[in-house]
Amino acid sequence: MKRKNCVTDARRKTKIGILTSLAIILCIALSLGYVRFAQGYRVFRAPAHEETAAGGLPEAGEGWQELPVKEGYTIGLETAPVVLGGGLQVNLANYAENAVWILARIYQEEELIGQTGILYQGEYVAQVPCEKAVSAGDTVLLQIIAYEPETYHSEGVARISCQVQ
Repeated sequence: MKRKNCVTDARRKTKIGILTSLAIILCIALSLGYVRFAQGYRVFRAPAHEETAAGGLPEAGEGWQELPVKEGYTIGLETAPVVLGGGLQVNLANYAENAVWILARIYQEEELIGQTGILYQGEYVAQVPCEKAVSAGDTVLLQIIAYEPETYHSEGVARISCQVQ
């Protein structure tokens, strides 16, 4: 009878060891899966306010237009941007009546070459600095991104292909 108890105790200890090992392995696998899952998502960082933003509307040039966006807001923009120093003069305006914040990105051949900060309602930015030299005759894509104030939820994107003057 003692012998039978010894065998049962040994089996019980083996089962407990196996179950403990499986629980530890499961915890490690879940931890690694969580880290991998969490790293798969980019962290959104809210863009800063445009430091060079001015209140009101810019002086309208020949190519400046009011462009209604189907999501329900209107932007003012130089549709024929001009090379100015190390950037482009775009005169991007966010009308005071809009319920969105906007920012602009400039792409050349699918490469991001310039970006503004956030423009609140009733503000405009005259020039966007570019990281890459742009010359007259080049084609650029202006991407205007709209955000819901405070939450930064997307309110749509407008894309405009322009030829630099």
